[in-house]
Amino acid sequence: VVEPQRVLSVVVGSTSRPKIDAARAGFERLLPPGAVLRVEGVEASSGVSAQPVGFLETQRGARQRLEAARSSVAGQCADFCVAYEGGIEIGDLGRKVCFAVICIQSRDDPYISEVRSATHSLPPGIEKLIDEGQELGHATDAFFEERIAAGYGKSTGGTIGALTGGVVDRVEYYAHPTALALVPFINAEAYGISRANPLCRGG
Repeated sequence: VVEPQRVLSVVVGSTSRPKIDAARAGFERLLPPGAVLRVEGVEASSGVSAQPVGFLETQRGARQRLEAARSSVAGQCADFCVAYEGGIEIGDLGRKVCFAVICIQSRDDPYISEVRSATHSLPPGIEKLIDEGQELGHATDAFFEERIAAGYGKSTGGTIGALTGGVVDRVEYYAHPTALALVPFINAEAYGISRANPLCRGG
């Protein structure tokens, strides 16, 4: 008798293709044997500015996207809901740096796993465009217009893709912290949270 495959459903608080792909890539790294992953995005407002500045605003945006995703029809049925919010802050040297906050919640458990991504710097030219009011993705397109296609800054490549020549793109940048945010769910007993989530490992 062939056992039916377990479908693990994930809803992302965004319809952005890079964020949906990042969620898929992060979950696939930790997917239980024999499980099938289903990922979809839903409209989810961050409730913050188009370009969050500072950790607290970025964190608030991620948490509010997560809440909106969980409140959606698809989110209420999903095993996990995920939200991403990219932000900018002033680093120790007084220069703008980029980062993201990732929040994940499993169904029927109030616990939220929250992770901050790696941080990377920005060229002065992009900093200047942001100071003039442009969102990071649009500033990236304007600054690198001679070597990237229009819309690249908000697509799969993103700012980090433009800066690294595609070696690290936006999907990979978000996928790594996604996997890190799943650590508590894999080790649910050690974290004292519900073991009912489908990523929970015994022992």
